[in-house]
Amino acid sequence: MASRASAGPAFSVRWSLAKRSLFEVIGRALNVPIASVSDASSPETLRRWDSLRHLDLMNTVEDEYDVRFSAADLAKARSVGEIRRLLHEKGIDAA
Repeated sequence: MASRASAGPAFSVRWSLAKRSLFEVIGRALNVPIASVSDASSPETLRRWDSLRHLDLMNTVEDEYDVRFSAADLAKARSVGEIRRLLHEKGIDAA
């Protein structure tokens, strides 16, 4: 029982750290400065966000937040704000 209780806080801390890093995850996946990433960022505003990198980006987000997106979700994820919304729908507050 003690190990289960201790797993809870570690899990919470992990998500707390991950939540603060959505812009970092996006920046790293697209190889762009974090300062250039905002909720409005999209393939139209970030030249490096092309169709191939979109798949890499979404795989990176899935791995970082331990979630899986449907094909429909992948098609909807056309901005950082939309990715944040999709994560929220899965119960992750990626602030």
